[in-house]
Amino acid sequence: GGFGGGFGGSSRRSYVEPGRDLRYQVEITLEEAATGVEKTIKYKRNGKCPSCNGSGAEAGSSMKTCPKCNGRGYVEVTQRTILGNMVSQSECSECHGKGEIPEKKCKTCGGTGITKETVEKKIKIPAGIEDGQKLRLDGMGEASENGGPNGDLYIVIRVKDHAIFERRGMDIYCEIPIKFTTAALGGEVEIPTLKGKKNMKIPAGTQTGKMFRMRGEGIQALRGSMVGDEIIQVVVETPIDLNENQQKLLRAFEESLKDKNYKKHKTWLDKVKSFFK
Repeated sequence: GGFGGGFGGSSRRSYVEPGRDLRYQVEITLEEAATGVEKTIKYKRNGKCPSCNGSGAEAGSSMKTCPKCNGRGYVEVTQRTILGNMVSQSECSECHGKGEIPEKKCKTCGGTGITKETVEKKIKIPAGIEDGQKLRLDGMGEASENGGPNGDLYIVIRVKDHAIFERRGMDIYCEIPIKFTTAALGGEVEIPTLKGKKNMKIPAGTQTGKMFRMRGEGIQALRGSMVGDEIIQVVVETPIDLNENQQKLLRAFEESLKDKNYKKHKTWLDKVKSFFK
C-alpha cells in the first residue's frame, strides 16, 4: 500500500522507462530543401530481441518475481544526511523495473530482451526545411529495457552551403556581375535559378548594387503554400587591361559626355563645393 502502490493494489511501479532517443544527421542541398526530398537512412540501434520478443525469457519458460526487489521494480536506498536518514528509490538493476525476471534467460540476448539491429528506412524531408531543424520519428529510437515503448529518432537536417545562392528565410540571394556597357545601354542577362536558367532584362542606366526581384523563384514555406523570391544584386564591372586603342576610344567617348550623363557625380561635386565654402 502507501504511495508505491500504483493502481490495482500492485506494489510495482506504474511508470516504465521508454528506450533512449537517437539522433541522426542528414545532409541535403539547397535545391532539395526548396523542393523536399526522400532519403534512405541506415543506423544501428538496440532493438527488441526477436527470439524472445523482448521478454528476456527462453521460449517455453515463464517469468518469476524478481528476488532483488520482491517484484516492486525498485529498491530503496537509505542515505545519511544532516537532516537524518533519507530514503530514495532507484530502479532495480536486476529486472530493470519490470518486477519480474525470466526463469530461464533467452540465449540470444542473455535475458536482457535487447539485441543490436540495423534499421533502414525511407524518410520524407519536407520542402522549406531549414538548416538545423529536426524531424521526429516516433518509436524509431532504442528499445526499452523494461518493456516500455521505444525511444524516438531525431533527424537533424544540415543544408549544405550553395556555390551561387545565399538563403535568407524563404528568399534566395544572388550577386551577378554585369558588363558596364550592359549597365549603360541595357540588355538581357542569363540568371541562374533553383529550377534552371532564366533571362532577365537590365534597363539602360542601371547602377551597381541595384536589386532585382524574381517572384516565386525562392523557397516554399515549410507550412502553407507561399513561395519566396530570388533577389539579384547586380555589380557593374569596369573593364581592365585596355590596350592603347581601347583607351583612346574610351577617352573620346568620355569627352562627349555632359553633366546630365553623370547625375550622381554632379550632385556629389556640388555638395563637396558647398561643404568647403
